[in-house]
Amino acid sequence: MLSRPLFDRIAFLGISWYAILIVAAILIGLLLAGREAQRQGFPHDTMVDFLLYAIPLAIVFARLYYVVFRFNNYADDLLSILDIRQGGLAIYGAVIGGLIAARIVSRKHGLPMLSLLDVIAPSLVLGQAIGRWGNYINMEAYGLRISEEALQFFPFAVEIPVGEFWYWHMATFFYEFCWDLLVFAILLAVRRHRRRTGDVFCWYLLAYCAGRTVIEGLRSDSLTFISDFVRISQVLSALAAFAVVVYFFLRIRDRISAVIVLPLVSAVLCLVTTFLGEFERGAYSFLFRFSQISLVLLLVSQLAIIILWTLDSRRFDPVTAAPLLLDAAFIVGLLIAGIGRANADNTYYVSLRQCAAMLQLILCGWLLCYRFCPNTDERE
Repeated sequence: MLSRPLFDRIAFLGISWYAILIVAAILIGLLLAGREAQRQGFPHDTMVDFLLYAIPLAIVFARLYYVVFRFNNYADDLLSILDIRQGGLAIYGAVIGGLIAARIVSRKHGLPMLSLLDVIAPSLVLGQAIGRWGNYINMEAYGLRISEEALQFFPFAVEIPVGEFWYWHMATFFYEFCWDLLVFAILLAVRRHRRRTGDVFCWYLLAYCAGRTVIEGLRSDSLTFISDFVRISQVLSALAAFAVVVYFFLRIRDRISAVIVLPLVSAVLCLVTTFLGEFERGAYSFLFRFSQISLVLLLVSQLAIIILWTLDSRRFDPVTAAPLLLDAAFIVGLLIAGIGRANADNTYYVSLRQCAAMLQLILCGWLLCYRFCPNTDERE
């Protein structure tokens, strides 16, 4: 029995369901961004102007991004590069195209580019969430094979046809749909409590990319380079999220101390933990012990942040400590669960370890953006 009904990819008149979902995402995004742009006093045609540039640029760069890493598929027939109806668009390429469009429109209308990106970011991630259901219909963007019968149910998994047979795979498109909705809610909260221009877009990069780092490690159709388990989107996501933490750190100029530096050190440990785990899962199981050590160091960095902040502020701050302690408890649980797993199948365990690392990376950004940063709002 299938986990879902079989959908025809074509809705009507040769138009695919994926195209309908994308158009719906664009219209909803235009409505949301248009209201925010009006509230901020942008010229009335700014968002429409942005879409006129962004749509073609996003399609072109999304295709180029995909083709660059799958060029062997097109080398014998270069004209097939133009046939996007057969699939082959990458979201990060589309984001690059959108950034170029934002630059053009900001200069055209005399607007700060970061202000424009702040308006666009919530609509962007909501549009990504809507678009993920196109993956459901197209039976793509799924994850690793699920052999355990207890886990063979939607939304944890979906059935994917391979020849004449159907197999259960992780429903990674649905995981990202849920994460995108959560990021959308985070961005709306950040918009109400924005410290500086560009914060909303920075939090889009930090939160979305942190989640994508974990989810990408579970996918079975990722674009890879160097080797089959080095996923380009996972590497790019982790580095983009880390870059936001570095940016938050660099803009604290008036008081650099040990407690300010520690979140940056912890962020580095987050990357180490994430990629050690990915190489461990990919081919080097002997890295398990090193991955566990990196997890211990991450735990130590969390506790050190709490201790130093308490000493620095001369009081215990429960608002700062609570989320750090929750993630620390998660790590302790993982360390206990990892006892005796050195020679086990740690595919899922690695992802849980990466979840803890990426949650800590987000918390590092939160500490540097809000808790440890002087309360000097710079809003435009």
